Amino acid sequence: AATLAAAAVAARQTKSAICLLPTAAPWSSCASAARSALPRRAAPTALWVAPGARRHFSDDVDLKEIKAYAGYPHQYFDFKAFREALKEKKHSLTEAELREVRREYAPPPPDGWSIMTFLENMGFGDGGEDVANLFDSWEDFISMTARDIMRIPDISVIQRRKLDRYITLFNHGLWPKVSQEEYFERFGGTPLLREGQPWTTQEDEELLRLAGPDEYDAEFGDPWIYLSAELQRREHEVRDRYIELVVKPREGSTVHELTITKASRPLHMHRMFRMIPPDLYIVPSESHFPLAPRKFDLPEGFKKYRQPDIFL
Repeated sequence: AATLAAAAVAARQTKSAICLLPTAAPWSSCASAARSALPRRAAPTALWVAPGARRHFSDDVDLKEIKAYAGYPHQYFDFKAFREALKEKKHSLTEAELREVRREYAPPPPDGWSIMTFLENMGFGDGGEDVANLFDSWEDFISMTARDIMRIPDISVIQRRKLDRYITLFNHGLWPKVSQEEYFERFGGTPLLREGQPWTTQEDEELLRLAGPDEYDAEFGDPWIYLSAELQRREHEVRDRYIELVVKPREGSTVHELTITKASRPLHMHRMFRMIPPDLYIVPSESHFPLAPRKFDLPEGFKKYRQPDIFL
């Protein structure tokens, strides 16, 4: 026991290492004092771990029960922390890659513009010069995302929202405003090959084939955008041509019934509410929608309620 006490005191004084004393087996472990510093108690003699008990210090120690190795607590692999760290690492690598892509394809500034000019024209307000000094180049500034804008210090919420909005508008070519000719040049798109040209017999046959039930079926849904791509014409051109070829002849070969009331007096539904019937009637052309012969006989039981000044 005296030998144990002397060895423990010497280890605390040197603060170099805590070495277990020899037992039946030779020395097998030595740990750094910085990793397992002993608590400051009155002259501990040895680190003793009894079978089935917690670690504690004691002066009354049996040498046979002293472990031959340092009994440090087990360190388990924290899978949850590892997964979170891995997710954060992947996200940071993805953001870095996307940031480089945005920098590479960032639109150039207008002639004579700098970061400070951008902030002044958008009405950034106070602190614009400090924000402009945070960026080394125009590409770093104009390629920011909403997450990057949140990292800018000492600006208000309104300034962050305005900055995000105007950077998005600039990257999409919607700000600053340009002339109408340049606007149509940017967003006009590619003209279709047969746009605005007269229809040919082959195109009429192709339209009827594509609009049939075996293809896009013009009687079901709205297929005009697909027919437009097939025929290289605008949607309204294809729809109008289909009406001329199919709808008008079909409706002209049948008869239709049409009834219009002559009532023009308000219908009193409630003393605080009245419904005025419309005075505008849209009647299809009789050349395309022939009317059926008038065959209406009012039953005898209802004739006494008929008002000749309202109904024909």
